[in-house]
Amino acid sequence: MKTTERIRAVRFDNRKRVLRVDYASGKRIGVHYGHLGITQKVVGVWVDEETRGRSIGIRLQDGSEEYMPYDQPLALARDPEYLLRTQLERVLARIRETLTAKGISKRYLATQLGTSDNQIQRLLDPSILNKNLEQLYRISLLLGLELEWRVRAAA
Repeated sequence: MKTTERIRAVRFDNRKRVLRVDYASGKRIGVHYGHLGITQKVVGVWVDEETRGRSIGIRLQDGSEEYMPYDQPLALARDPEYLLRTQLERVLARIRETLTAKGISKRYLATQLGTSDNQIQRLLDPSILNKNLEQLYRISLLLGLELEWRVRAAA
């Protein structure tokens, strides 16, 4: 999966007060105006071409314009794939920072885990969501990091 979704189309419905976003991946997300802080009627929406489909322009009744990044509807709708990718990006960024700070090579990690350099590259690639959690946990331990998995009620 790409790390950045592109927006294919956007529509609005003032009666239901909903903004509907269609992504190039086929995902469709509807977000209520209230979640976006929109209190006026929307008179126009568009996919912002200057950002190559990574943001939405919104024109309000008073003539003002607002812009929304591609991921805001995904976060508000609590899209599972988006949330997983975001969490993995945080974990992988911390692992990469620690590798650099400690001067540890990916080849060393591969040797310690008994796997290939390519597998380490895949594990540390945030665009690949299918991860071997045991290997990520072992890498963390080798680097002196502690992975903490929690399950709690959603906010």
